[in-house]
Amino acid sequence: MRLCIAAALALTTSLCAIDAASARVPLCAGLTIVTAVTQPEGDYESIKTVTGIDSRGVTIKYSNERVARELAGHPIQKVKATRMVRAIDLVQAKAYLQEFSTITPIEVAGTTAIGTSRHVLATLKSTRKADLTVFDLPSSMPSDHPYSADRGRHPSVFDHEVPFTLRRAEAADVAMPVTVNDVKVDLPAIHATAIGEWGEKGDFYFLDDEDNPLALRFRIRTSDASTGDRAVLEVVKINYRCSASAGAGALERALLENRRADVYSIFFSFNSDEIREESEPTLREIADVLVRHPDWSIAIEGHTDGIASDTFNLDLSRRRAAAVKTALVVRFGVEGSRLTTAGFGRSRPRDTNDTPEGRARNRRVELIRR
Repeated sequence: MRLCIAAALALTTSLCAIDAASARVPLCAGLTIVTAVTQPEGDYESIKTVTGIDSRGVTIKYSNERVARELAGHPIQKVKATRMVRAIDLVQAKAYLQEFSTITPIEVAGTTAIGTSRHVLATLKSTRKADLTVFDLPSSMPSDHPYSADRGRHPSVFDHEVPFTLRRAEAADVAMPVTVNDVKVDLPAIHATAIGEWGEKGDFYFLDDEDNPLALRFRIRTSDASTGDRAVLEVVKINYRCSASAGAGALERALLENRRADVYSIFFSFNSDEIREESEPTLREIADVLVRHPDWSIAIEGHTDGIASDTFNLDLSRRRAAAVKTALVVRFGVEGSRLTTAGFGRSRPRDTNDTPEGRARNRRVELIRR
């Protein structure tokens, strides 16, 4: 049974299942949203995970790793942050604070964090236009000068408001390709174009679900065309486990019925074989499946997207497959003799390498039952 915001001002942990017919996504503890941003060095992924839902609202953990091109040597910059969105703001907020950082307040009244509110989406659908404020927070603020959530104190997040008027671009929903629970689906989205008070232009795509109107894609351009895009977001993967058992079984069924499973919820650091902590539920699920089937042996295959050279990608895919085996053996006690590893780099793509969502489908781990 899916948690909906209308019933969720009581906001308790819910038993959820995806509505396959409409491909809707439930708002629940365990929902993980992965966005991709493209840089010349390759795509980097930010991960937002709903870690809790209660009567106050929704708590979201954010993890981002990117190439810090502004720093000497272009090191990887890692950011972790937490946000809490009040239950009432899920329903009626008119501001979308899309920025996550260590100096952003955990709670900002009147804002949402991973999409818009029920009110904005419903208004956009009923009148074809709606007001929405987003934010343009400078990334260079020193860490000892955090933003305030109070309009009367400075620096405040409200010093950087960008008010928009959204106008629905098409009469019908548009299809947004996203990998949901390891399966490519077309999510129904409301597409709106936007003009800001100072000449900014934007495109916004919101999941057409008033219970969970996620921002699936947006792009904001400044009035000065030479400066390019101010902000870009594109959701490429969504996973959720709405209860201890929800989502469990799909991987096991795939191995039972097809002897193989594509896994998109094992996350790695940028151009690295370091496994990110958001991978833990999936690693635990694989280990549990192997406990239930002691006669199974599993081949772990690594695959990359088409950015970078064949040599680099082949080595990276092999190291990532080996890292998964090591994690299963060391952290979950799986017998190493039951696991083999291999890497195929970019040689076996699942999708195009010309789009962020296509490349995200190519970056995967495959499990093959032997």
